[in-house]
Amino acid sequence: MEKRMNSDTSNTAPLGPAVAMLDIVDIPVGLQTLDVLVKEAEVTVGAAGTIQRGHYLILFGGEVEPVELAFERAVNHARGYLDDVVNLPYAEERLVPAMMNGQVRWPAPGDSLGVVQTGSPPTLLRAMDAALKGAQVELVELRMADGLGGKAFATLWGELVDVEAAIALATDAMAKGSSDRGSTRIIARADEAVVRAISSGTRFFREWRG
Repeated sequence: MEKRMNSDTSNTAPLGPAVAMLDIVDIPVGLQTLDVLVKEAEVTVGAAGTIQRGHYLILFGGEVEPVELAFERAVNHARGYLDDVVNLPYAEERLVPAMMNGQVRWPAPGDSLGVVQTGSPPTLLRAMDAALKGAQVELVELRMADGLGGKAFATLWGELVDVEAAIALATDAMAKGSSDRGSTRIIARADEAVVRAISSGTRFFREWRG
């Protein structure tokens, strides 16, 4: 049976319920892996392309079983060239829109900030999935790879107890990823200067797009 690929990245609706991501250290292998996975099962490619450090990043989703089949095939094909991977069978619904449209979600209730940085995008995806499912916090911003030297980070906002719970969950999830370059911080009762800094986006040069 012919497998069809939907690669329209203009739609910011969730890809899910399942979402997977592969960070591949070799661009030719990355493109070949993209070809392999979309031929394996009917999945939707949310985005695929080069990122900083000369890697190739693939984000795709769909129903749980097809995504699992495509993910396993891709991992086997790119073995030896994978920096990090993640497969979330039932991804938290805010993740993909945050990645795809790059918008800052503000204002949000609460007074405390949680910041999570990882060495690769898949580990951040894993961490945010756990944090958002397990704690009542808002995902303010999620940025990946370009403009960050291949790293990824997110900001979370809410009441202090909820932010603490979210960061604890994110930290546990980060330990299950392949990236060992992670960092988290909690800013209780964040000053107005910090609020201004996150509410308009965290880029130093606003016009720069990486």
